[in-house]
Amino acid sequence: MIKIENSKLSRRLQIIPTGTGVYMMKDARKEVIYVGKAKNLRSRVRSYFQSSGDERLFVKFLVRRIADIDFVLTDTEKEALILENNLIKQFKPRFNINLRDDKTFVSIKLDMDQKFPYPIIVRQIEPSTGKGNRAKKSKNILYFGPYSSSRAVRETLRYVNSLFPIRKCSQSVFNGRVRPCLYYQIGKCVAPCCDLIDETAYKELINEIILVLKGKNSELLKVIKKRMHDASVELKYEKAAIFRDRIFAIEKTVEKQKISSLDFVDKDVFGYYSEGSSIQIQAMFIRNGNLEDIASYRFSTMNESLNNVFRSFLNQFYVQTRFIPDEILMPIESEDKEILEELLSDKKGHRIKVIFPKKGEKYKLMEMATKNAENAFKIRHDMRDSLETTLGSLKKQLGLSNIPKRMECFDISNTGGEQAVGSMVTFEGGLSVKSKYKRYKVKTVSQSDDYAMMYEVLTRRYTRAFKEDDFPDLTVIDGGKGQLGIARRVFDELGVDGVDLIALAKGKKRATGLVDVRQKLDERIFIGNNATPIVLDQDSPELRLLVNIRDEAHRFALAYHKKLRKEQYYKSPLDKITGIGQVKKRDLFKHFDDMQKIRNASEDELGKVNSITARDAKNIYDHFH
Repeated sequence: MIKIENSKLSRRLQIIPTGTGVYMMKDARKEVIYVGKAKNLRSRVRSYFQSSGDERLFVKFLVRRIADIDFVLTDTEKEALILENNLIKQFKPRFNINLRDDKTFVSIKLDMDQKFPYPIIVRQIEPSTGKGNRAKKSKNILYFGPYSSSRAVRETLRYVNSLFPIRKCSQSVFNGRVRPCLYYQIGKCVAPCCDLIDETAYKELINEIILVLKGKNSELLKVIKKRMHDASVELKYEKAAIFRDRIFAIEKTVEKQKISSLDFVDKDVFGYYSEGSSIQIQAMFIRNGNLEDIASYRFSTMNESLNNVFRSFLNQFYVQTRFIPDEILMPIESEDKEILEELLSDKKGHRIKVIFPKKGEKYKLMEMATKNAENAFKIRHDMRDSLETTLGSLKKQLGLSNIPKRMECFDISNTGGEQAVGSMVTFEGGLSVKSKYKRYKVKTVSQSDDYAMMYEVLTRRYTRAFKEDDFPDLTVIDGGKGQLGIARRVFDELGVDGVDLIALAKGKKRATGLVDVRQKLDERIFIGNNATPIVLDQDSPELRLLVNIRDEAHRFALAYHKKLRKEQYYKSPLDKITGIGQVKKRDLFKHFDDMQKIRNASEDELGKVNSITARDAKNIYDHFH
């Protein structure tokens, strides 16, 4: 036993019980620095202080910092595993594996309790109350997924919405509609908002969508081919042509990748690649025999053993409300296999298998995941090296005082001063950090004045930065000398110091003697009080990085601006009139067919509308006159 000078810690080691539980190691500041579980607490904790040492390299660094140890007894190892994970999430100990799952999973939700349901993207799902496999059922809600790529999910929904003429609008917009929207006019919606399709016919469309989302394209094709045939027999050729086009679209769109001749059991497959203290874990999600999605995770192992890394990873990976498959294929055999199976089976509602394949098709799948993990590790490693070189070069070429490891970029978006918004995007190490994006609704400027809007946004951002001591290395403004001057004014007024400031603007076309509308504009960089801009090599990685952050800020601002404009578009002047709800608005539009006619109508004319009382007619007339 290593000699322990801390008498309190020495007494703790003497009284630690032999039962199953969790131990929390604390430093001199009483902060939890490591959490572990053990079948025998006394044996496990004392092993850290054995002179023979521990197989984990980080232990010698950990032991030096331990000032106290707390422990919690549990009845079973499963309870200890759950508690260990909860404590890691709570305290985020520096010596534990802490999975920060930046691959936020999304699912597609269908609320079948709605009269006219439609698929939407959600990030949280309710706990499953049934067994199910791919579609999780809670009450009468179906979930499909989850998927790690939100872009892929949105592509899937775009495909579904283009193929099936279902509603596209949210519930609030749907409830407020009084006449069909543009999608109805172009044949992309059957206008259930205006009762132009009955519930039974609409549910047939939804059932076909469910087959698409389950990947059962062959079954769907059989259904649609039968409907096309029936329509042809009934001489409904236009309807048959619609079914024909739908069949062609489905046959053309084969987005899922078949995995050899595997069974149709849902499974998650994990592989890994490690170098030094870093590990890359690759997850492959196989549903109904299809490789549906992949996700990659990279973090420091803290020099833990691979057994402990995967045990901790799995426990944290499935603690969220994510889909749990029937089989989990792992490359490392864990002593906690039975506990993990029991824990996951309880969450799923039936038996889950944790498998460590040694041969056969499942082993080949695991090899595939391992190769992808190695590839992802090396690509990210090369990209990190390249970005670090680019950031260093950017500092040198622009004469910055800091290497711009953290950059913030600002943009303004408005239409004639209406719905004016500002955006701030953050890049760290040359990569976007979306959790640190911010958007601002401009409050003090009503006219079209981009300078004043930028002044407000920057003032709000950096006033808060002082309170939180949260500053970037470089601030990038989308614009030219004028916008840079506004930013410098804000920095001077607030006393912002130690932050580099530049503006990025498009320049004029280079004189080539030829007219080419495709010719790109030179990007110009304004910095300091120099009236002459810096023009970098237009194909250089340094400029591409700045353009990327500028374009991302523009995209983020424009998206927020469009969102506010859309919300404004769906508001009706009738919403401001007391007593006029959705039913009365619908009746008014059915009767007059136009907002201007409602404005010009007399009280008597308004009173003739179904559901409009004499008091309603007076309120409407008084509002517009």
